[in-house]
Amino acid sequence: MGDTWVQECAGRGDGDRCPYGAVVTIDAGILVYRCDDCREHWEFDETEPGRRAGADDGVTRPLGDPREAGPGTAA
Repeated sequence: MGDTWVQECAGRGDGDRCPYGAVVTIDAGILVYRCDDCREHWEFDETEPGRRAGADDGVTRPLGDPREAGPGTAA
């Protein structure tokens, strides 16, 4: 018996897993496997400028009131 090789689908690229739980069980020599449905969504999002995530080069503003006492501050 040889070694068992299983690679799970990387999903649609939105941070979620594959909705179908697809896996490939042969060593196809690919680094990132995506099933046909996930690959279609992932490629469409990458090529459509309106669906691409914007570049976040600026400083992220903190949430909440900056004058509000936070954790670890004395009352």
